[in-house]
Amino acid sequence: MSFVGNIFSGFGAGQIGKYNQALYYQQAALNRRKTEVARKVYDTLDRPRLVQKFEKDYDYLFVNLLKSGAEVREGESPYLALLDTRINQATDLAIEDYNATTAYYDGMNQSLLLESKGIGEMYKGQLTKRAQYMKAASTIGENLYTSGGTSILAS
Repeated sequence: MSFVGNIFSGFGAGQIGKYNQALYYQQAALNRRKTEVARKVYDTLDRPRLVQKFEKDYDYLFVNLLKSGAEVREGESPYLALLDTRINQATDLAIEDYNATTAYYDGMNQSLLLESKGIGEMYKGQLTKRAQYMKAASTIGENLYTSGGTSILAS
């Protein structure tokens, strides 16, 4: 009668595999959603705030240069200071954009890995289920053979 245990064990393994797959799919969906929200926050809040800060900083520097009495002409120190400020600001913005894009792709990749893990869990459950069912069938066949009963295959 050990075959009954094998059947129940196989059924349980299949159910656990399905549950684990569903769990990983939910985690992947949550990861994707968090990644999308983070991207939206950067695009609608952080990036515009950063651009606005850069504009204020540049304007402040420009006004201070004018208040100092220096003329802002191409090729001269005040102009070069303003140009250097713009270059640094553009570089900082490019770095922030790159970091946001990288974080987005990392989040999406993590969700794909979680889904793959879920598929693996489902297959692992299915393999265990099939192995237990085969073990049960083998036990049933062995019991029939040793009890002198007729084999299903002999009919």
